[in-house]
Amino acid sequence: DSKAYGWELEKPEKINWTKLTESVQNHIKSVNWVTRVDLRDKKVEYINGLGYFKDNHNVHVVMKNKKERTLNAKYVVIACGGRPKYPDIPGATEYG
Repeated sequence: DSKAYGWELEKPEKINWTKLTESVQNHIKSVNWVTRVDLRDKKVEYINGLGYFKDNHNVHVVMKNKKERTLNAKYVVIACGGRPKYPDIPGATEYG
């Protein structure tokens, strides 16, 4: 599997960073897609936005398109995602 992710194993060994980052991003996209399809098949509504609790049963959400909704539910599942934060050091954004 390593060659598909940019590892060049001939002597001397080296890494193709462009291929590695592209392969990792493509893998993440495919996993996210499969997850969203599975959720849709199970009739789960996927909402991608930033929300906050108004009270125990209501969550106010601002979606990527800036539309806002208030969701009401007996139970709420929180699935936290995150984005990387790169330190201000040489090579961080290229190799992190």
